[in-house]
Amino acid sequence: MTLRNQLEALPANAQLLLLTTLGHVYVGTILDIEDDSLRLARPDGDETIVLNLADVSGVRVHDEEPS
Repeated sequence: MTLRNQLEALPANAQLLLLTTLGHVYVGTILDIEDDSLRLARPDGDETIVLNLADVSGVRVHDEEPS
């Protein structure tokens, strides 16, 4: 299964943790998936994040436990 297929199989409004090959971790909701990139909405509503799919090394659904 490709990364794109994994991303498309996730729930539409899921908050995700995206891990990159450079060691960065991004949190957000997928707005759009293109041929070679994806666009994330940040949780704070500021700017969107654009990542190259080749730079994404892992994806996890972010389950925040209530405090």
